[in-house]
Amino acid sequence: MLEPGTRFAGRYVVERLLGAGAVKRVYLARDLLADAPVALALLQAKHGADPTMGPRFSREARAASALSSPYIVRVLDVGKLHDGTRYLITEAVLGRGLDEAIADGAAPAHAAARWTVEVLAALTEAHARGVLHRDVKPENVLLQPTAGHPVGEMARLTDFGLAKVLDHTLEGSVMLRTAQGAIMGTADYMSPEQWQGGPVDPRSDLYSVGAMFYELLVGRAPYRAESLRELAVEHMVSPVPTFDSALPDEVRRYEPVVRRALAKRPSERFQGADEMRAAIERIARFTLDTPTLHEPPQEPSHTRVEVVTDAGVGPVQLVAGARVVLGRTGDIVPRCLPFTADNDRRTRTLSRQHARIEWRGGTALLSDLRSMSGVAVNETRIAVDGTGHALRHGDVIGLGPHVRLRYEHAPASVGELPAWARLTRVDPYGGSLVHLLVLTRATVGAMPDAALALPAAVVGTHGAALEVDGEGFALHGAEGVVRVVDGLTAHVGSATLTFAVERAAP
Repeated sequence: MLEPGTRFAGRYVVERLLGAGAVKRVYLARDLLADAPVALALLQAKHGADPTMGPRFSREARAASALSSPYIVRVLDVGKLHDGTRYLITEAVLGRGLDEAIADGAAPAHAAARWTVEVLAALTEAHARGVLHRDVKPENVLLQPTAGHPVGEMARLTDFGLAKVLDHTLEGSVMLRTAQGAIMGTADYMSPEQWQGGPVDPRSDLYSVGAMFYELLVGRAPYRAESLRELAVEHMVSPVPTFDSALPDEVRRYEPVVRRALAKRPSERFQGADEMRAAIERIARFTLDTPTLHEPPQEPSHTRVEVVTDAGVGPVQLVAGARVVLGRTGDIVPRCLPFTADNDRRTRTLSRQHARIEWRGGTALLSDLRSMSGVAVNETRIAVDGTGHALRHGDVIGLGPHVRLRYEHAPASVGELPAWARLTRVDPYGGSLVHLLVLTRATVGAMPDAALALPAAVVGTHGAALEVDGEGFALHGAEGVVRVVDGLTAHVGSATLTFAVERAAP
């Protein structure tokens, strides 16, 4: 149990417990780098010895982090601490679960249709990327209060913990072994093929959506039984229950959709989420307007601070953020210095947003943002596929033909965020410019592991630290704790540090 105020993985501060289930315990936390609320999910300790549960938990992130539909709760980070604790960071959706919305009975028909269509929109993207959810149910749908929404709350599908990525390298690695065989999912919503432990495809998810839609409309799951074995028989053999004639016409008009979705044979169901979605929209007489997903800005979004010393070190650019963009208009602008017409032409070989570094599970991932001239690590081009290349201490990043940056980071335990990372120009065109990425705390002085290393002859045994928080940078030194503002002058030993603060445009 994490107490409020606990800093987790060096980056997340716990605020309160949101809930606990059989697999995960979920907390509301604040991401210090992004300065935003997030949901922190920890795998329950009792599953630590399970050789399949941990990898399956991590696979939730690998599957869902590639999805960007506004109807999916996005995964932001995943990691494993040195003690084996696995964690997952997602968007914080502070709303009720769909199961809570129908705890006292059926949902209004128009709301049931709207929420089901939104879940189907989420599955459309997931299935297109080869991801099966395998556990669609009301508990895995969160309702986010949304201004202007036709029913006031938008449905967002979460928990891809049972997802199966359709890749032969993962085949067979996510199966749950039970007394009934190898099955996955939740009993009330599982397709016949899931009960039989056979192959599944997107139509299995649509069966689960059909069972959930039935419950939203009628107020109970389609099949009821005294035992798990009897329930399995109901799903595999029994016909779909008919809608009671006493139900309102606005509910009964959806019966053909439900019956088709719950067909025993996959070939008799809807063949895609879009097809089922269109059938509901025709009856409900609306078309879902997909809102634009808010992506993290590619333009500079962080405050940059330049530090100039009289000790022969620098200039040093300080940047703090969960993700930083490198390029002509990025958070880090690796211009060729001195800035001459000739060097400007070299700089123009960089794209406006050339590459990105972001931290997941304590690992720095480098991505090529479809740059003009490519991104390389140790002279080998990285792929432009969005997965990110994991950087190691000492790697040399190449941005186009001219810019070379040596990447270094502070020591850190597995899965934990290092205190700082550093990009130092090592090409002939960059002068002595250093980009220091302060993730939590960067030491300043003559110590061997200093992030900003100053000559011992100047600073002696004196030292300081730059710490990042939600408000920017603070300098901890002999003069106490000082907030870093434009024009600040501070001393470390006999060295003078002058800070220039640039507020980046939002």
